[in-house]
Amino acid sequence: MKFANLTPDEFNSLLAQSHSVISARELYACTRNANVSINNLQDAVSTLKSVQKYMKMRVFEGIIVFLEQLQKDQSITAHKIEKLQADLIRIQKEKENVEKEMQTLHSQLKAKEGYDLPKEFLSKISKLKNSEDFNQIYKFFEEISEKGNQKMMQKACEEELWKKQNDDFCGTNVLHYASLEGNLRLVKSLIECGCDKDFNSKNGGTALFWASIYGYLEIIQYLISVGANKEAKGSKGFTPLILASIGGKLDVVKYLISVGANKEAKDNSGSTPLIKASANGQLDVVKYLISVGANKEAKDNSGDTPLIFASCYGHFEVVKYLISVGANKEAKNNEGKTALDCSKGAVREYLLSIARK
Repeated sequence: MKFANLTPDEFNSLLAQSHSVISARELYACTRNANVSINNLQDAVSTLKSVQKYMKMRVFEGIIVFLEQLQKDQSITAHKIEKLQADLIRIQKEKENVEKEMQTLHSQLKAKEGYDLPKEFLSKISKLKNSEDFNQIYKFFEEISEKGNQKMMQKACEEELWKKQNDDFCGTNVLHYASLEGNLRLVKSLIECGCDKDFNSKNGGTALFWASIYGYLEIIQYLISVGANKEAKGSKGFTPLILASIGGKLDVVKYLISVGANKEAKDNSGSTPLIKASANGQLDVVKYLISVGANKEAKDNSGDTPLIFASCYGHFEVVKYLISVGANKEAKNNEGKTALDCSKGAVREYLLSIARK
């Protein structure tokens, strides 16, 4: 039996047949080196029971009781799991049925709402869907918004009429145009009816992008409050903060910074908000950006710094301020030119005067 490989049933049968022929001691001696393959708890319990019974080993009694209880607990747990799985399948089916019922009710409700709307209104939507007259479409949305009729607005949005583009103005849609026109009421109505707040215009730019160009702070605050992407970029890589900095919209710049807009964001040319504000002579914005830690030595793809840009474009007050806060007047761009090399007129005279000191 030294190298015998037995299943639990074979081992148990061997003990049962042998115990009447040989003593328990002899039975132990014959079988102690047998290899019994145990695959589960039931195999272990049945094998130990046979050893206890036929070899008179009472020492296994406590172990057997423990394993039997464990086996019983496992059986109860398995039953509970099966029940839970059955319950889960039932709940999933009920959920699917409820969802189907909700879809049916939603479809019926939409159909009913359609019947409730004036035929003239529905006819106009059909007509405008085939029209390329953006001004007429925008006016249609303005009129609905003024009436405060969200059912009509919902229907117009569901028909995707708001996506019609103004090809005369950068491919903007109705939401974009409402944002750049400062029409907060219409912007809210469109968003509440499910219009995509981060939808890009044909030439790039979201509603937040357009509101930032024109400085409509209330619209910007609303769009941010409903989760608009404050780092969305247009086709040239401009973020809302870069656009507000270009236009000198200080209140917008302050608000965007307060909600976490990236003050070191770069456009496609590598320009930061501070570089753009400096290049456009927006002194108040430059001062504010510096006050919140914007990098005054940032360089664009050509190696130009805020000071080089301000000097090149003749923004004397910006140049003086940047020098006063320690901007490096010896910084060179990729062509090896400094702010002095790029300057002329009063800016050049000023830079020469401080160079002599």
